[in-house]
Amino acid sequence: MSYYDYIPLLLPLILVFGNMLIRLVNSKRAQLSFNIAMLFIIAAYAAAGIAMGFNFSVPNAYTINPYSLFFALLFSIGMLLVNLLAFRYASDYNDFALIGSFALLGMLLVAASTSIIAIFIGLELASIPSVFIILLSKRESVESAAKFFVMASISIAVFSFAAVILYGSTGSFAISSYSTGAAVAFAAILFIAALGMDSSIFPFNVLIPDVYEGASAYATSMLGGINKKMGFAALIQIMILVFITDSQAFLLIAILSVLTMFYGNITAILQKNVKRMLAYSSISQAGYILIGIAVSTPSGIAASLFQIFSHMFLFIGVLAIIAWLESRNRTKIDDYIGLHEDNKFAALALSIMLFSMIGLPFTTGFVGKFLIFLSAVNANMVWLAVIGIINSVISVFYYAKIIIASYTSKAVPKKAGMDTQTKTVIAVCLIITVIFGILPQPVISIASSAGTFLFH
Repeated sequence: MSYYDYIPLLLPLILVFGNMLIRLVNSKRAQLSFNIAMLFIIAAYAAAGIAMGFNFSVPNAYTINPYSLFFALLFSIGMLLVNLLAFRYASDYNDFALIGSFALLGMLLVAASTSIIAIFIGLELASIPSVFIILLSKRESVESAAKFFVMASISIAVFSFAAVILYGSTGSFAISSYSTGAAVAFAAILFIAALGMDSSIFPFNVLIPDVYEGASAYATSMLGGINKKMGFAALIQIMILVFITDSQAFLLIAILSVLTMFYGNITAILQKNVKRMLAYSSISQAGYILIGIAVSTPSGIAASLFQIFSHMFLFIGVLAIIAWLESRNRTKIDDYIGLHEDNKFAALALSIMLFSMIGLPFTTGFVGKFLIFLSAVNANMVWLAVIGIINSVISVFYYAKIIIASYTSKAVPKKAGMDTQTKTVIAVCLIITVIFGILPQPVISIASSAGTFLFH
């Protein structure tokens, strides 16, 4: 074993301890510079690992492979963008940077776990700091933080129960396939329920809209853009590597997919608060991702991974615009009237990213949904693809309300400039949405490698 094998552990630990030391200096710019540098290094390591085909494990610690590197790349870039938003909108960015580094450590551990216990520790490392990030995001967020804490506590309790049942039936906590049985099947149901809270799967997501609405927009961008993807990182690993032989578990996921899509899309139509609407939209997007998991084929998992990639940047990009408008007390759909007159860049970026969430061509949202529906058709689950397409049509009704409001003229336009940090985040998310919507092959290739690896 080489010392180089410990670099994936060393980098996030440097991020954590570096933030602890810089926090003592209490310099926002020094902390931001350090975080940007370290997160870029982690992302660069993950990208290099994907390109060079890294595949090794540190016994009883973690594994580095195409799957874990895919999520490491996503989490590090996503956290970098959220750091820029927090620097602009957080009342105390230094606290966010420190707490966020612990959350990222947990997320990376979840993606690279070799055992159920490691996933448990990673989920805890990510969830507890997230509670404090919500709590510190603004004065009125106590209720949101409490609700998130309740959800996280129930999730980890159910996860622990599932782990105990699995260990009692198999004698192992390893993430590997086991023979089917009543106890193992029950453990699968409990794992789906536990991780369903982290992934915003219906009916385990009832408090998610309240949490997203009550937290500050930059905190919400982390919860929906990154934390939720961590839940899927754990769910995909456990379902494919542990319960791949349990067809009933994947049928349950297919049913939950349908319920999640309809619940998210139909309820979103009724919302007037934009952030709450995006919360229900995020729930519906989780339903689309579940289709690829339910298919339980390499192409299905690859499609889900592409959709996870797509939605992370879309969600963070849209929340950046919401954060900018929220700072001007514009939170409802009616407040978005005349946005194109106030700031043309914000209106254009918002429209393109919402079009991508609908699934219109030449965007990553279209590619992700196309791959997901195609994988369902190829797996003889045409009914699931048709329901997904129907839900995409339903989503037009509430996304269009925001776009129409943005391009509706108002009596007195108010030109509004945008700060550099917010503009940078929006531009990065917009560029990724368009470029990889037109030329998706690089991301498809990475997602395919990650998905295929789980089936070896």
